[in-house]
Amino acid sequence: MFRNSLSRRNLILIFTSLLVLVTIAVVLAPRGALAEEGVPFTGTFTAAASVTPNSHNVTHCGGPLLSLAVEAHGGGYSTLGALSLTLLKTIDFSNPAMHGCLTLTAPNGDTLNAVYDGTEDAPNANNFNAGAGTLTFTGGTGRFREARGTAHFTAEFSGTYPASSFLGGTAAPFQVMAFYSVEGTVLLQNGD
Repeated sequence: MFRNSLSRRNLILIFTSLLVLVTIAVVLAPRGALAEEGVPFTGTFTAAASVTPNSHNVTHCGGPLLSLAVEAHGGGYSTLGALSLTLLKTIDFSNPAMHGCLTLTAPNGDTLNAVYDGTEDAPNANNFNAGAGTLTFTGGTGRFREARGTAHFTAEFSGTYPASSFLGGTAAPFQVMAFYSVEGTVLLQNGD
């Protein structure tokens, strides 16, 4: 009889343990699935940029050598919260290519890094031109440490920088305003 009750006790303990493990697996499964799929990332950003001839032949994020160097700073708001923006890119007048490195910084200092690739249209009669491209998230710091994903951006640029003024490589920096809209998915290390 003692042996039989011990077996029942063991069976109850095993059954209870299995029930707890199944419950934990069910509770945690949706969060794990969401983490694998990533979270939606949308945002709008405004930036001021300085455009100069690429006389030092700089490239950014392993990109091609293009004729103009651009440094942009700004900020905006996204589904990940408020973010400031720093963009180093090169562009080319001979073809509409743009390539660079983007860093988005949260108020607490966490950074989200991305490779920036796109194209830019010629300016219209009022010196506005559109651009579009892709951000490929490559990690960062803090909660963005192992971030991955992609987002599509559209942009409007306002400013005049005639190609002829940069061809000799002696033009002074020219200021441009940029307005970005971004939409994509980012996979964060903790599924946040």
